[in-house]
Amino acid sequence: MKKRFLLLMALTLLLSIFSFSAQAAQIYGDVDSNGTVDSLDFAAMKMHLLGTKYITNTVAADVDGDGSITALDFALLKKFLLGQIDKFPVDTPTKPTFHVFLLLGQSNMEGYPKAQASDMVEDPRILVLGYDNNPALGRVTDQWDVACPPLHSTYQGAIGPGDWFAKTIINKVPQGDTIGLVPCAINGERIETFLKSGGSKYNWIVNRAKLAQQKGGVIEGILFHQGESNNGDASWPGKVNTLVEDLKKDLNLGDIPFIAGELLYTGSCAGHNTLVNKLPSVVKKCSVVSANGLVVDPSDTQWKLHFGHDSQVTLGKRYAEKMIQALGW
Repeated sequence: MKKRFLLLMALTLLLSIFSFSAQAAQIYGDVDSNGTVDSLDFAAMKMHLLGTKYITNTVAADVDGDGSITALDFALLKKFLLGQIDKFPVDTPTKPTFHVFLLLGQSNMEGYPKAQASDMVEDPRILVLGYDNNPALGRVTDQWDVACPPLHSTYQGAIGPGDWFAKTIINKVPQGDTIGLVPCAINGERIETFLKSGGSKYNWIVNRAKLAQQKGGVIEGILFHQGESNNGDASWPGKVNTLVEDLKKDLNLGDIPFIAGELLYTGSCAGHNTLVNKLPSVVKKCSVVSANGLVVDPSDTQWKLHFGHDSQVTLGKRYAEKMIQALGW
């Protein structure tokens, strides 16, 4: 009796292993489940798409892995049978991507208006590299955290364009991907501060960007808002280009998009927008975000240079739109 019981248990185990192996060894393209991918599968998929005879092994037919059976699956199966491809997209699932963006500039990139409750809603797929220690948020310098304002200086508690840039562009990446923000703007600084030659903060930017790369991040683009402290300086566009070219070289970035933002149309620095709009003719793959219709923060009675809260939200969305266009997303 005991031997029969053990034999029965062994047979059950073997059957379960065989069943598991059969399920695991899914052959994509084998629509008729006969163990090979051939012209019969091609004919079966064609009839399915024509609606004359539906197939039952829909998993095998979904060779592009998008969850449905379409003409694209049919075309891929044809290429496979003709020897033009040796495997299907579903056989090589893509690894989730960590899309990283650098935030460069001065006070309007840092942000001036206080963040509101709507800005504080977190998305676990949007991360930020700690700019400074922020005990209230549990954020630590140079460590990754779920993003919410302030992305830059703790004392400001402000919203900048990076916040709603990320909240907007996250909708354009695959569900398993994440967005990483590397804030590197500093209030009141001239472009010279950030240059490799003679600047005090170039290496700081590079080191922070490398932390993102070490995490597996792909630096997709640069957001830039600066110029108030170089107002009217005709050499400014060339210096911006020098910064961008040095960063691309030292971080091995290639010609990634560089998105610059206009300054307020009012106030003492409005005329600098002439130079901002020269950047696309100087910097490779550069686009400019318009500040049309945006207004000064009512609490900025001293400088009258900083965007108000709703204008920062709009500005961030405009940065996202330009970046999406530049990346072809």
